[in-house]
Order: sequence, then C-alpha cells, then structure tokens
Amino acid sequence: MKKIIAFCSLLVIVLPFSGFSQVFEATLGPDGVIYTSLVDKNNAIEKETTTINQLPGWPVKMASNASFKNMRCAAVEDIDGNGDKEILVASGNLLNVYNADGSILWSKALTGTAIYPPTVGDMDKDGSFEIAQVTGGSPANGRVYLMDKNGNDLPGWPLNHSDHWILCSPVMADVDGNDTMELIYNERVSPNGHLHIRKMNGNTLNANWPVLIDATPSVTPSVGDIDGDGSREIVLCSYNDILAFDLSSALKPGFPVTNSNTTFSYQSPLLVDLDGTGMLNIVGATNGDAPEYYVLNHDGTYHTGWPVAVPDDNWTYCPPAVADLNQNGVFSLFFTRPISDTVLPMLYGFDKNATMLNHFPVSARGGDEGIVTIADVDNDGQYEIVTGSNLCDGGFGFIHAFKMDGSGEATDFPLRPQGFSFMNGADLADVNNDGMLELVSVSYDQTFSATDSTIINVYALNVPCTPSTVLFGTYKGSNTRNGLITAGLPPYSIKEDGEFSVTVFPNPLSDLLSITFPQEKQYTVSLFDASGRVICAKQFREQKTVQIGLDSVVPGMYLLKVENDEGFAVKQIVVER
Repeated sequence: MKKIIAFCSLLVIVLPFSGFSQVFEATLGPDGVIYTSLVDKNNAIEKETTTINQLPGWPVKMASNASFKNMRCAAVEDIDGNGDKEILVASGNLLNVYNADGSILWSKALTGTAIYPPTVGDMDKDGSFEIAQVTGGSPANGRVYLMDKNGNDLPGWPLNHSDHWILCSPVMADVDGNDTMELIYNERVSPNGHLHIRKMNGNTLNANWPVLIDATPSVTPSVGDIDGDGSREIVLCSYNDILAFDLSSALKPGFPVTNSNTTFSYQSPLLVDLDGTGMLNIVGATNGDAPEYYVLNHDGTYHTGWPVAVPDDNWTYCPPAVADLNQNGVFSLFFTRPISDTVLPMLYGFDKNATMLNHFPVSARGGDEGIVTIADVDNDGQYEIVTGSNLCDGGFGFIHAFKMDGSGEATDFPLRPQGFSFMNGADLADVNNDGMLELVSVSYDQTFSATDSTIINVYALNVPCTPSTVLFGTYKGSNTRNGLITAGLPPYSIKEDGEFSVTVFPNPLSDLLSITFPQEKQYTVSLFDASGRVICAKQFREQKTVQIGLDSVVPGMYLLKVENDEGFAVKQIVVER
C-alpha cells in the first residue's frame, strides 16, 4: 500500500548459546510485504520474566503466508451464544474460530490471502451474529465474505471484484437507519480504488455506489453522523487525503482534506464528539514528509491545538485509541510511533486540545505501530495503556501495559509472546466467561517460508472483568470496526450475575431493544446511565420476549439490569444514531 516505507520494526534472530542476538530491521513494503535487513549483530537478549500464564489449550498455531502477516489482532465474540467468547483469526487462506479452550469450533477455507481480522456484528438484529472477512494477495485474488455464525456464506456472497485486493477490514454499520447494517469496504483498483456500501443481500446501497477514490484506499473506513444532520457519513483516508461522503456518495463540505506533506497508510481514524456539540471529530495519524497526529472538526478544519508533529518525523502506521477514562464525557487520545532499539518516547497521550497528559510521553524500546487498547489489567482501579512492540528479542515479542501515573508497567508486564507482533497488539475481554480478564495477542514467525506460523495467545490476567474494566478493547474499539466512540463505557459483554441469563438484541441499537427472559415469570428491567442514574424501569409478567422503546434516550452507553426473586443479570448496551 505504501510507495516508500521509511520506518520499520525490528526482528531479532538469536545466536545459539551466545547471550546475544542479531537485530534485523523489518520494513513494511509495497502491499504489506515484510522485508528485513541486519542492523546489529550483538544485541543483549532481554529475558522473559513474566509469571502470567496462558489459559489451558493456548497458545495455538495456524499456517501463515510467507510474505503477508497478520495485522490488527483478532475478533473476540460469543458467536454461538454459549456464554464463552470465541476467538476469530484469519491467516493466509484460512479463517479459524477457536473455542475458549483452544479447540476449533469451525474453519473456513478462503480464496485469497487474509491479513486483517474479521468483522463481527448482528447485522439484521435477529440475535445471531454475522461475520465478514476480506482477502487480497499477490497476485491479487481478493474476495469479500459475509457469513452466518457457523461460517456459511450468506446468499449473494462472497463477492469478487475482478480479483482486486480488498484492503483493510470491512465495516458493519446501519448507514441508512433502517435497523439493518450494511457492509462498507475498500476495493483497490490500482492506482485508484472504490469505496463500497453493500446490503446484506450483496446489492449496492443505491446507484451512487461504489464511489471512485482517486488514490489507494488506505484505512478501514469509519461511520457516523459527523455534522449532526441526522444522516450518517462515511469517513475514509486515501493515500493522499481524508474524505467524508454522504449516502449519495457526494463529498461533505470541507472535504477532501489534503496536505502535501502527509500521506495515509493503515492509520484507521476514529470518530468522537470531543466537545459535546453533537458533531463528531475525526482522530488519526499520518506518514509522509511531515507526519502528524491530527484531530479534525466535522467541516475538515483542524480542532484547537491540532495537528501535533510526530517527533523526529517518524512515520507511524498506528491507529489511535480514544477513551472516556472517567466516564464523564472527557476524552483522552493515545498514539504511538516507531523508534530504534534504544529507549525513547513512543506512547503519547493528549487531551482534546492537544495538551499532553500528565506522565506522557512514555518511553520504551522499539516503539509500536499496532493497535492501542485500554483496560485495568492489574485491578488497581487505574487504566493501563496496552501496546505491542516493533521488537522481537530472542525469538519473543512484547506486549506492554504502561501505567498512566508514570511508574512504568503493570506487574508481570511486558508479556513475551512467541514470534513477532509488529502491527498487532492485544484484544482484551473475558474469554471463558469466568468473570476474569484475558488478553489475546496474535504473533507470527518471520522466516519467509511456507513453514511460518501465526500464533494465537490467550493470557489469563487473573483480575476481575467488570463493566468498567475494558474501555477500548479491540481494533477501532468494536468488532463492527465502525470507529464510532461514545462517552461512558463501551459495549463489551461481561459475566452475568445471578441464577439466570438474559439475551438482549440488537446491541448497539437505535430505538427498540428486545429482551428474551429465560422463563415466563415476573421481571423488573431497569436502565442506568454511566453515572448510575435510573433512566427508566419497567415490570413484565409472564412474557418470554419483550421490547422497550429507547428512541428518546440520548446516544451513549447504558447498563441494563434484569431482576426477580431468583437473582439478577446485567447487560451493557449502546444506543447509536
């Protein structure tokens, strides 16, 4: 995807019995191929010291393409409704869905090469998940898959656009407000591209789509109502500019946004209302001659204080992370950059006006260009910033968990997954439904051979996973990859308390919420906002499934409590419009 790649990751190959390692510099070349060159013959190996173990059955390996390696980690979701979460990973020409114990629930052979993780969501709000996966490869052999929860192709899928590479991850979002999500994705038609919006049956949204992009589409799109007019927009970066389209495929006023000194590759933007105006800001990063971290207003102008130059003009492929750390509507923004194998600033935290947060930047070897995630990984009541690393030292990579008080890393971090974790990072969730937090990382061998493996790691962090434990837990903040960040807590599933389980769908929702009870008994249903205030409460008698209208509720994150004399259950829901 890049024409020139200036900054890179480091790959270490160990000299047997020497106590030293050879440091190789790995660069991300055209179309995502990784190349290496020797830069240090005598680097001291950093030993693994963590005592955090992986869950029984993990790690597991699957075949990896010799040249094209995984980016942006995995998808973690309870697709079969058994309470445990499955881990979905696509590598090479195979999509595997793993149970919480590391066994395979199902596998699906793919045409083309998969690099990005699957996208998962309940597109038609029937209580059952759909899964989207795209592929590319060299020579190009791209496809767009849309499957049910068992891996069966939905009618009209997969789609083949003349074997063109389908770039980055697809996005699930209800763009037209009809309570059914569409699939948004990028097609590369060198040297340009197309942006598609497809309905669940494979048809285009309307006659205006796909729209021609005058350069390579370079990021996973984001979807949201950026100008508060009641209609959603599609935000995309091509290699040369930032674009915002309405549903007729017309560019919004102020777009495209161009800068002759910046280009875009892999830094998928986020959408968030930083000022509480009902209009969304666009948050991202760039490469080019003068790389920057940026925040735009809905009209394409820079937000107060932005952009911020990336130190040393380092190119960075890192997608940002944004979180409401105190659940009060005040957002913090986090970015990383690559550096050498010396200790230098690499993790940056800002407020909405680009003022550096206290105790930032954070320094570490190697830097990072994978996903940034945010969670309380040590149960100390404070959030840590979780990153991967551009280093592989002694055959093992790094997963860092940086404290926000400047005191270093959480106890027993960094974790040391086998292989190379460049362009990945960590997903955070309660995988096995035991009420405890797990960390999922994807790493890989890099020998440029057919024997290379992709390695899926699931670490048991041995701390509780509550509604507030994980703030930003996966690529773009959600398995739908829509990039829309709301105030309060995100919609990550948690272990239900009490003696019964409850199903809620759709989630996220725009107006009607359906609730299925385990039995036809009396239940009280209460909705709480992020501050704990009761928004509404209703009683239901002798009904199995009910609906609650939430069309008057302000968009955001809420907790739904269902209770009777046998106990209670808590679900997180998100209202989006």
